Amino acid sequence: MTDMPSSLRTSRPTQPGAIAVLVSALLGGLAGGVAWCFLSLWLPWHAQFWIVPIGVVIALSSCWQGYRDGTAVVCTALAIGVAFVYGQYLFGAVRIADSMGLSLREALFKAGFDLTANIAWANLRALDWSALALAVAVGVITARLRGPSFRASNHG
Repeated sequence: MTDMPSSLRTSRPTQPGAIAVLVSALLGGLAGGVAWCFLSLWLPWHAQFWIVPIGVVIALSSCWQGYRDGTAVVCTALAIGVAFVYGQYLFGAVRIADSMGLSLREALFKAGFDLTANIAWANLRALDWSALALAVAVGVITARLRGPSFRASNHG
């Protein structure tokens, strides 16, 4: 059995590449968008602000995956953006389903992408954009505070 080169025996794992960050942001954002939509349907008060705790969970997930520093911030911000867009799209489908007496699944398939996206865009308000900004800010702060380099420098 041969010895591993010293470059492979590092105590710190290497930072994931751009593809891994994009895939993590996409999948985390899609899951966050679904969670936001369903939370908002079950707990409708101030529905647009449910994206803030979802942004915190997304940030914690980015750190749990091993992203550090700027990579954790970028992954978090991208995932929150994806969650916002996908959540709004689902809200558009919910509006269609509600107005036409369809199930959400039927509305998603029958209305088509363009109609659903147009309804979602038309229903965006300043409060939605404020919730997005707050979610990104809180998510980025969480990612920075939970990152490994922060913990090592402040508690080591």
